[in-house]
Amino acid sequence: MTLPRIQSLVQRRPVQAMAIVLLVPFLALAPLHLFVPATAKAHGVVGPVQVGISFNPHRAAAMGLDYHKAFRQLEAMHFRVIRLSAYWDQIDQEGYAQLDWLMNEAQRSRQPVVLAVGMKGLGWPEFYVPVSALPPDGLTQGQDAASDASLRDATLAFVYETVTRYRDHSTLISWQVENEPFNRAGPQRLWIDAAFLRDEIASVRALDGHHRPVIVNAFSHFNLLFDQASARQGFDLRQWLGFEADSAEKDGLSVLNKGDVLGLDVYTAIGYHFLGQDQMSHADGDWPDRLARVRDLVKRQGKQAWITEAQAEPWESGPTSDANPKSTSPQAIRSLFLNLKDAGFSTILFWGSEYWLWRAERGDSRWIDTVKAILREEAKAPAMMVSA
Repeated sequence: MTLPRIQSLVQRRPVQAMAIVLLVPFLALAPLHLFVPATAKAHGVVGPVQVGISFNPHRAAAMGLDYHKAFRQLEAMHFRVIRLSAYWDQIDQEGYAQLDWLMNEAQRSRQPVVLAVGMKGLGWPEFYVPVSALPPDGLTQGQDAASDASLRDATLAFVYETVTRYRDHSTLISWQVENEPFNRAGPQRLWIDAAFLRDEIASVRALDGHHRPVIVNAFSHFNLLFDQASARQGFDLRQWLGFEADSAEKDGLSVLNKGDVLGLDVYTAIGYHFLGQDQMSHADGDWPDRLARVRDLVKRQGKQAWITEAQAEPWESGPTSDANPKSTSPQAIRSLFLNLKDAGFSTILFWGSEYWLWRAERGDSRWIDTVKAILREEAKAPAMMVSA
C-alpha cells in the first residue's frame, strides 16, 4: 500500500527535540526507581462510557479527505460528543464559513459538540495567532504568549466574537478555553498564564448565557523525560527527586469552578528522532493509577474529569512509519480505552478520527472498525446534555 506523505505527528505535538537533548543528560543523575514502571491497579469499572472524538478539518484536508464528507461520516457513528476548534488565523483571513458549516451541520443532525476558543487550538502548530495580532517583534522562544498586552486584548476580542456567534447553538454543550494552555507547545514552545486564562474564562461565562461548563485541558503525565519537556516551568528538580511537583493538571484545576471539566490528554507511546536515530518512548507503567488519583482529586472538588484526547492514531518519529506504526495499533486503542474506563473515566474522547478515515479509504478499516465496536459496547451511555 502506497501512503501519501503526511507531516510527522511528532512535529504536531508539543515535545521538541531541543528539550529532549537538554534533558537526556539528567537521566544518569536520577534515581533508578523513578524509571521502573509500576503495576497498574484496577479502580473499578464504571458504567457505559460517553465516547467522543476531536475533529480538525485542516488535518482532514492534509490527508486528502473532504472535510464535509468526513464530518458527516463521523456524525453517522453517533459519538456522544465531537470536539471542534475555532482557528483564529484562518478566521482572520477567510471568515467563519468553515466553522459555520460544521456548527450548523452538527445542529442539523443534533450532534453534541464542544467548541475550543482562544489563541491556541487543536493540533499543530498549536498557536493560531494571525500575523495582524502579533506584537511588532513577534514572540520569543518559551514566552508566556499572554504577557503581551496587545495580544491579550486581541485574543479577548476574538473570544467575544466567537462566543457571541455560537452561544445559541442548541447542540453546543461546553466551551473549551484554549488547548493545553499550561503546556509549552508549538515551534516556539509557548504557553499561557493562569491570570489571562481566568480573564478568558470570565469572558466566556459572561457572554454564554446558558451556564455551560468550561473545559480546560492538559497534556497529562507521560514519563519523567517528556513531562519535563512540556512543562511550562521547565526543569523541575522536585519531580526528578520523586517529590510532588507542579503540573498542568493542578494549574488547570485552579482556574475551574464546580461543575467545570478538567480535560486530560493521554498518550502511551511517542516516537521521536534523536542523534540520527528513530526512538520510541513509552508512558510510565503507573499512568492509570496517576490518572485515577487526578480523577479522584477532581471529584472531591466538585468538578468533572474527562479524557479529552486518548491516543488513537500513531505518534511516530517521522511520516515514513505511518504505514506500519509502532506507537499504537487498533489493539492498543482498545487496551487504552479499557484502562481509562477501569481508572474510572466515564467520558473519553479519542484523538485520531481523521487518521481512521484516511486508513479506511485506503483499504484498511481495522482502525475505524475498532472504534465502531467500542461504540456498540458503550451504546447505553447517556446522551450529553444540550442547552435549551
